[in-house]
Amino acid sequence: MSVRALLGVLALGVASAGVAGCDGDDDEHGYGRGRRDSEIVFGISQTKSADGKVSTSVGYEYLDILDHGWSAVGLVSRGRSCWAEKLDERLGQPRVEGGVATFEGGVLPDKGIAVVANRPDDLVLDAPAWQAAGDELTFQANGFAMPSVGPYKLRVPATELAVTAPAASAAELAIDGTGTAELELGWTTGPAAVDGPPESVVASLVAVPEGTPDARGVELRCFFERSAGSGKLPQELVKRFASLVGQGRAPIKGKLRIATHRQLTIHARGGWTVYVVASVDQREQPFALSR
Repeated sequence: MSVRALLGVLALGVASAGVAGCDGDDDEHGYGRGRRDSEIVFGISQTKSADGKVSTSVGYEYLDILDHGWSAVGLVSRGRSCWAEKLDERLGQPRVEGGVATFEGGVLPDKGIAVVANRPDDLVLDAPAWQAAGDELTFQANGFAMPSVGPYKLRVPATELAVTAPAASAAELAIDGTGTAELELGWTTGPAAVDGPPESVVASLVAVPEGTPDARGVELRCFFERSAGSGKLPQELVKRFASLVGQGRAPIKGKLRIATHRQLTIHARGGWTVYVVASVDQREQPFALSR
């Protein structure tokens, strides 16, 4: 998964979408939350290739600055929080004077791995960043046109997840976008949770509208507590996802991605919200959504 893709693996706070409910899957620090002014996300993600080699990607992007930027439609209920958005509405990486953020700890090199402002390409380390759920990384950031933050501790998610539903990862998954039945996902629950926020399983549908091959596309992502062992994509937001993709040939073709996830949310001076996301890719599977 590319850095731009991993940054989609973000659980939003209630203030970001204006919905009732609470995520409950992240650890929050810093100054009191008021009006949403500016938001940025930093991500670190592990991916295992078909030959078993593990690599680590890091990156960042601005979601909005001074309330100019993105929007997302959310549905939050007990045990499930879901969001649908056009990824191209995020501000991305507007040029700033400079900035460096670092992840340290785990099995990273002694100086950690750095996220550098204005870097146009993905920064990839051909090695893992951690080996077990509950390991801690240290995150801090300076620059990026925002107040300095950190150091903060971030607990990381498990590196392995046995997905039990959908069963066949290589086959194209057929999703009914016209009825009322919700797509069900299943996975192994894993070991008991360690201290800190609970580990999540995040499932996302990503598709690019026809005629815009260079676009980042539209994403529907849902977060479930791993301890639940299963979850369903709400049909209400599946239909919203299809409407955001827009008119075109039926069915909608795209990718289903499943990952393990933990997140830190920092409320900094000046109305800044800084999301720090750690995830491990577990599955990528093509889908066809009828409409």
